[in-house]
Parts: sequence; structure tokens; C-alpha cells
Amino acid sequence: MPPFLLLLCALPLIQEPPAKKSDQQPADFRIEDLKAHIGYLASEELEGRGSGTEGARKAARYIAEKFESFGLEPLSEEHGFLVPFNVRREECFNVVAVLEGTNPALADEWIVVGAHHDHAGLGQGALGGMGFPGEVHNGADDNASGTAGVLELAQNISAKPLAHPVIFCTFSAEERGLLGSKALVASGLLPNKNIRAMLNLDMIGRLEKDYLFVGGMGTAEEFHPLLDTVLSESGLDLEVSDLGEAPSDNTSFFKAGIPALFLFTHVHPDYHMPSDDASLINYEGEVKVLKLARAILDALDSYPKKLTFQDVGGMGMPSDFNDRMMKHYGRIAERRSQKGRLGIRPDIYTESGLELSSVREDSAAAKAGILASDLILAIDDRKIRKSEDIRRALAGKLKGTTVTVIVQREGEAIELTAVLE
Repeated sequence: MPPFLLLLCALPLIQEPPAKKSDQQPADFRIEDLKAHIGYLASEELEGRGSGTEGARKAARYIAEKFESFGLEPLSEEHGFLVPFNVRREECFNVVAVLEGTNPALADEWIVVGAHHDHAGLGQGALGGMGFPGEVHNGADDNASGTAGVLELAQNISAKPLAHPVIFCTFSAEERGLLGSKALVASGLLPNKNIRAMLNLDMIGRLEKDYLFVGGMGTAEEFHPLLDTVLSESGLDLEVSDLGEAPSDNTSFFKAGIPALFLFTHVHPDYHMPSDDASLINYEGEVKVLKLARAILDALDSYPKKLTFQDVGGMGMPSDFNDRMMKHYGRIAERRSQKGRLGIRPDIYTESGLELSSVREDSAAAKAGILASDLILAIDDRKIRKSEDIRRALAGKLKGTTVTVIVQREGEAIELTAVLE
């Protein structure tokens, strides 16, 4: 989720035989599956899944492989599961799959389940990273948790299908302004006029005291009569909003005239920070959210008539969202004031290392004995060959952190120790 302040192609698929089902699909949501999905998506290997990066492409391929293994089919024969779109000359991919329903009479009325799979990458400002540039923002909750939820629902529903067909999709470039979902909704690939409802999962991995926010309840006239009992029987402490907009992908569907719901367990101190790691996910809590999501989908599936869209514009978010975000920004400002600095001025990056322009007097580098004539070979075992290397080597290190610097001096490699200031 980005920081606040912020059908013609599908018709041939309707006539095909029902999608193949895997022989080993559990009916229940499994913590082991969630851990596997989130563990990979939020791993250092994917480097924060910044849209347009190899990390985001790896995430998209992983999701596509899982959809295929569950017996789902691509929405578009032309593209397969990976549907491309461009953001400033960068090729990004939404992942879209379909599962046909059990009632052929409902084959032209779809339900959409979605989440975004991108995050803030290496802290680039355009992606909303709130750590230091160069730090990996793993995004376990935002939004590996929602992506894993879509995968679990896809596997669950493929084992126990709905009467209606379901489109499962994960979006890229959400952190850049919902660009992936906007592109998909506008692409002509989705049967927009025949979409009964959309359910969006964004940050559903940090359930605390069973609190869950449910947005968009006013976007269909029938949502309250259909879902109020389902929500009340969930056992969760729910805050409900009728408003149709949020800083998340349900907004793109709502603005296209599609009823859209939004599940969200709230922001936390690790929001858009490098510390949003898989170890902090409340997996038991996410299972509770997914059970409610399945109950919502079952209720939407069982209603015999089409839903009536209501244009209830406005930002529907938790009542204390702004207060929590202001406190979060305060924490970020305090951390930034503690950023550690080495005190060197780069000159030329070469295949051998970094040539220095100068070393600041009384800096950490000067106190460590680094000279302006030295060639910086490595910092904390990271070879220094380009500006990105030094940014990554020093990213996230606060004042008082000790780093090991390897320099070349008169042809000899020397190991020095510096305490960042």
C-alpha cells in the first residue's frame, strides 16, 4: 500500500471445459503455505519487489507458477498469466488467472480477488520507501501478506469452487499510485461490465487484538444485507466503512463502477520500513482473515441477483489512521537523524574500487586512518565498484555502527575499522 497523503478477450475461456484441479489441494488455509509464500516474496533475493525490477518479475513468475499448479488458466491467451504494462519505459507485469465456476448459467458474471505484489524495493523515493536509500524493503505485510492470501484463496477455491467464475489477480506498481490495477481495469482484458464484485487484500498479515478494517461496504446496495451477519459471525473486532476509496487497488475497480471491498489489518511501526519482515507476520491471524474472506466470497456467490453499484466516494480508512501515520512519520524522522556517515567524498568508481576525492577532517573515515589517496575496495565484505555499492554497504547503519573498510594503499590491501558518526 502506498503511503497515505497521499471482455471480449475473456469470452473464449468461458466456453472451455472447467479448469483442471490439483489432486492434492487442502480445503483449509495452511500456515505452512503462508510462511512459504511470504518467506519467498519477502526474501532478500527479491530486493523489495520494486516495480520494474528483477525482484518484481521474480515475484510475478512465482505467482504465475502457483496459479498454474492450482489448475487455474490465464485470462489472456495472448499474454498468458503475466500481463505487461509500462511505467516510464519500465515493463511491469500484473498476474491474472481465472477459475471457472460450477454453474454454466453464471459463466458471464465474475468475482475478482486481488492484491498487489510489488513493494518499495531498495528504498527509492518514487516507491515510497521510508528507510534509507539502499536498504532492502522486504514488504512482508505490505503486501506479501495479501499476495499470499490471494494464492491461498485460489488454492482453496479451486478445491471447493464457487458457482461464479473467479478472476485472481496480483498487481505491480501499486506503490507508484495504483498503476497496475489502473492499467488492468483500463486494458479491456477484464470483463468490467460483468464483474459482480472485487475483494482486495492489502496488508492482512499483522492482525492485532483481532482488529480488522473492512472498507467499501457501501459500494453495493446489497453488501450490508448480504454481509453484516457474515461479518458479525467472524469473531473479529471489525471497523467498517461504506466509502469506496482507499490508497489501494480496490479504488481502481470502484472508479470503474465495480463494487469493491477492502480488508486491512492497519499500519504498524514497520510500515514501508526495511523491518517489515516475514518473522513479524501473525500467521494465525492471517488465517482468520482468509476464513472471513472466503465467507464473504461465499455470500457474494450465493446471492441470486446482480449487485447494484453505489457511488460512495471518499477515502474509507480506519478512524485513527492519520494519528498512527503521524506517529510513524515521527519515528522515521528520528531514525533519519541517527544515520551514520563515513565522511568520504567519492571521485571515480573503477573496476578495482572507489577513488576518493577527499576525506572530511575529524570524520569517521579520518579517525579510522583512511586517506584521500586510498582506493576503497570493500565495506563490510561488499565490493565497491559503483555508487550503488557504497549506498548498499552503508544503508541502514546508524551512528555508532562499526564497519570494516578494505583499502588499497601503495599496492597493498589494508583492513581498517571505522565507527560511523
